[in-house]
Amino acid sequence: MLAPLTTCWLSWHYENAGFPIKPRDFTLGMGALLLVIIASNRPKFCWPALLPLVFLLWRIFDCVALERYSVVSLGTHQFFIMIMLANFLITLLLMLIPSTERGMETVRWLATAIIIGCAAANFYEWLGYGSFTRISGRMSGFLEDPNHSPILICLLLGVLFTVNPNFWWNMAVVGVSTVAIAVTLSRSGMAVFAVMVLPYIAIHFRERMRGLLIIAVLSVPLGGMGLTMLAQSSRSGIISNEDVGGRLQAIYDLDFEKIKSPERVKDLQDGWEAVSRATIFGHGIGAGTNHWQPHNQIISVWLDMGIFGVLFFAGLVFTLAFVSMRQRFRGFFCLLPVLLFIPCSQVLIEMPVYWFTIAVTCHVLFPQRIVFQLFAATKANATDALFSAPQKISA
Repeated sequence: MLAPLTTCWLSWHYENAGFPIKPRDFTLGMGALLLVIIASNRPKFCWPALLPLVFLLWRIFDCVALERYSVVSLGTHQFFIMIMLANFLITLLLMLIPSTERGMETVRWLATAIIIGCAAANFYEWLGYGSFTRISGRMSGFLEDPNHSPILICLLLGVLFTVNPNFWWNMAVVGVSTVAIAVTLSRSGMAVFAVMVLPYIAIHFRERMRGLLIIAVLSVPLGGMGLTMLAQSSRSGIISNEDVGGRLQAIYDLDFEKIKSPERVKDLQDGWEAVSRATIFGHGIGAGTNHWQPHNQIISVWLDMGIFGVLFFAGLVFTLAFVSMRQRFRGFFCLLPVLLFIPCSQVLIEMPVYWFTIAVTCHVLFPQRIVFQLFAATKANATDALFSAPQKISA
């Protein structure tokens, strides 16, 4: 139920293909149903995983009550508020899933389903059966922005590497993801993907040497064929955009100087200049993604919420990184894409999957749990409850 929303399958089909169910109605109905399912599966809450909800509620309050910046690019500011509320509900559901009785098993299946959904849409578009992208020649799937699909895939690969012990399952997903990210021609997506996958393979290389060597032998010619097909499609006119052609040529020739983007450097400079004009409180929610587009999540949060928002967001992320290092890098594969995409994108905090990845990291790093019970424990069980692993709070 969550995969059609996180991959934007439902919203795209409703707007373009006449799908009969409104995303709003589906989200509300699905949300109510999933809350009942979660509540009936004995949830044990990890309180650090709930801290991002405070950050998101802060943004909603600023947007609704203060309205320091009006977002009208989507029609009206009220429509932007409804999108924020829908994202909050989806984020809440995603963050509650790991707290359930079989939460990590559900997380594994959900991450796999979303990755396959993104990849299938990218393949469908690349083969010419549909067109969803905003940039000619770069595949995006239903997300419409070619940079969003690699972000989702890398985030959820980090989740799989952390919670799924089945190595070959993960490698099968990596194989699908390789092609799905390649057709988007996302420079940051390819870089983050490589930084995640190569250490994961290196860690398991000794125990999986034979199978990995076979995969390596097969992947070299297949990779070469894939790059050749992309290059031919560029020369034959399928990819006619000059910027896209330059990206492809830079990747094909491994020319890292051409891979750099001078436009993003200019956007970052403009964002810094805007920060200096409203350092303490920022310009208002939406300013960092609509008026300015710094392609940097820290600068975007600063533009939206000021220095206090930056301290909250950066403090949360880097505290998790510190705790992970203290625990011998436990859960660090989850944190890798969370950290590496910060200097590359300004829309991370608007993606429910980003907070979902952070929530999974919190559940891995912090074993303490809070259990809410409708009725207080009897006196005989109260003493035992004090020494149990999860902290129990009677409501």
